Amino acid sequence: MKKIYLIRHCEAEGQPAEASLTNDGFQQANQLSKFFKDIPVDSIISSPYKRAVQTVEPLAKKRNLKIGKNELLTERVLSNQNLPDWLEKLKATFDDLELKYEGGESSNEAMKRIVGVVEEVLDSSVQNTIIVTHGNLLSLLLKHYFHQFGFEDWRSLQNPDVFILKIEKETVTYERLLIESDQQLSLIKPTVELKEEYLSFYKEWLESKENMVPWVIQKDPSNFEAMVQFLKDNEQGINLPEVWVPDSTFWLIDQDKRILGAVNIRHQLTTFLLNSGGHIGYGIRPSERRKGFATKLLSLSLVKAKELGIRKALVVCDEQNTGSFKTIFKNGGVPDTDFIEEDGNIIKRFWIEL
Repeated sequence: MKKIYLIRHCEAEGQPAEASLTNDGFQQANQLSKFFKDIPVDSIISSPYKRAVQTVEPLAKKRNLKIGKNELLTERVLSNQNLPDWLEKLKATFDDLELKYEGGESSNEAMKRIVGVVEEVLDSSVQNTIIVTHGNLLSLLLKHYFHQFGFEDWRSLQNPDVFILKIEKETVTYERLLIESDQQLSLIKPTVELKEEYLSFYKEWLESKENMVPWVIQKDPSNFEAMVQFLKDNEQGINLPEVWVPDSTFWLIDQDKRILGAVNIRHQLTTFLLNSGGHIGYGIRPSERRKGFATKLLSLSLVKAKELGIRKALVVCDEQNTGSFKTIFKNGGVPDTDFIEEDGNIIKRFWIEL
């Protein structure tokens, strides 16, 4: 079986071809090399852009492999004009593969470039190849083989990201591989010791004007000590409104005690929670999205839920929230029947065995 590992480059300082990796990006490149420690690699092909080459240099050096640079792997050019609404225009190109803006490539044109590279690898005798490229081009390659891969999948990509294409008897399958970060993430109970950090977390949510999830972070923290006590009382079932159940709140922090997200775990299910709330509500602060933290937050939350005596956890999300759908699915979510709210909003419901 032939295997092709598709890598989106690590975090970079910018978009120009000469842009280097950031300090975090260089650390990611070293982590990537460790990730491939026990994986056979016979050949490495990369976009000639500096950030792509730097992404795979530690691995190439460790394996004593030459990095083959291929111009066909450079990032897709959407347009040579400044497009203020470039995100919407990019989205349109996932729906209409022939759509083309001034000075740019259509999705089909860009797709043909990277497909050509992959087909050349398939025609060779090499069994295990790494291809390092850019997010949009990588997405278009996956869309070529798997038509359902779309704009939201592109948006969910991380830096770096790794996919594996497996080719056997003309059948192509793919899998997204998880790279464990060096970041040390943990859940802690709310504490007054992190007052300033939490206020920064709260302010970021307010300024984003997004819906604040879970519901507990909507509580005004101006009297911080009272807010922390409120959360402690909720966990003990003290002064709860009628039909409410006890719940536990945790903050997701990294090794520097930066609050990345929050989770609220309901100890039992009411009729409302069974339909549209679930056991677990969680959210990642806006600036830390698309880095894999939501998946880790839910994973850690499931451990806490089990410690609370929950043996089968219900986790829900709105139908249009594809990011949450994928996060729940990665954590073992098994779909149950949907619930339709009075306004027509569809709630996707999943059970996870603990």
